[in-house]
Amino acid sequence: MSRIKKLFKMIATAFLVILVLLCIYTFVVTDIMKKDYVNVFGYTYFVVASGSMSGSIEVDDIIFVKITKDVKTDDIITFIDEDGNLITHRLVNKNGEKYITKGDVNNVSDDPITSDQIVGKVALVVSPSFILKSIAIFLIIFILLALVNFDQVIKKYIVKTPTKKDSSKLPEDIFANPKKKYEEPSSGLTVTIDIGEVEQISKDNAEQAKESEEAEIFKCDDYFVFEPSTSKKKYSSDKETIDLIISVLKCKSSNLASARMNKKWLTRYQYVYKLCLMLLYNDTQNLNDTITNPPFREIFDYDLDKSGLTETIRNRIYDLPIHLFLRALTYCILYNDDEMFDGIYKILKYKIAVDKDDSFKHIASTDRHSMQELKSLIAFMKNVSNRFDKKHVFDLDKIEKMVKINNY
Repeated sequence: MSRIKKLFKMIATAFLVILVLLCIYTFVVTDIMKKDYVNVFGYTYFVVASGSMSGSIEVDDIIFVKITKDVKTDDIITFIDEDGNLITHRLVNKNGEKYITKGDVNNVSDDPITSDQIVGKVALVVSPSFILKSIAIFLIIFILLALVNFDQVIKKYIVKTPTKKDSSKLPEDIFANPKKKYEEPSSGLTVTIDIGEVEQISKDNAEQAKESEEAEIFKCDDYFVFEPSTSKKKYSSDKETIDLIISVLKCKSSNLASARMNKKWLTRYQYVYKLCLMLLYNDTQNLNDTITNPPFREIFDYDLDKSGLTETIRNRIYDLPIHLFLRALTYCILYNDDEMFDGIYKILKYKIAVDKDDSFKHIASTDRHSMQELKSLIAFMKNVSNRFDKKHVFDLDKIEKMVKINNY
């Protein structure tokens, strides 16, 4: 489908460019250079102004004329009379160098003309002209729309998105939200987080998680299970995606030395931490409800490419397991990136909506790697809280107690 869209876009773009160039060329030749007609690859065109050829050609018809002197009796030809007018009549007789023409409904023939006065013979008649005018108006409107946003015009009016949702594809409309941007009210409970220290905590946490995972593998004999090579490739690809997201966040906030955790970001931090715990305890129903009904509002429409959510990155994010969605959201919070957080959250929300068999909403008991990564993320979020939360506003222990109570 994407190839068809690209092909159609190329054809439509070429057609529009040719149409615009033709209009400009016609204007220059007839209005500026003051020539009688244009020559486009051996053809020209006119609008019929009189009814002298009624029955064959009507008033306001568009005629396409092949520019040539090679005409014969009964051809409908276009010529320039002695007064410089362009006339389209039927050639009724040829007498040596003299050509005799006559309108089909006229009673008398025209004054004889010479071959020098002949423009050419009519090759095509298109009528009624109002159809062409309507098409021209449509094309002008289409060009204006295309200049604003060609891709959206194609998607909405030409290659329509199927009404039935396909869970294997990420529809663009999940990022559209007519609601106005809503900001959480700021509060005095603001925590300043040093980005450099956060990165060091992340590295230390990753090393501890790796050691913990290796130790867990050698606990007992039944843990000696070789992971399929495809799983290893998937883990590697997922890690690359997370690293890519972090790189984008760093590039967008290259001058950010410290993050400000006000009420808005604290709410999101607590929200993601709660989701991690629900996933840890396999609380699928509450996880589903909590993701579907977050304690914050999604923000207004924004430029996905400029926000760092290019189509390639969106597709890679879509393929992530749920625990890595939560890790990506955590980094968006720590880097205070509204749009990246909103985009990743909307993809997560969509995946939850299309996950009918709950395969995405939980971590399988045999997937020790993913479970260890989830525990690592929970530990990381706790470490950040313990390091920077001097005002005791994160309340992660309270959230953990509440989630445990719900799962007893």
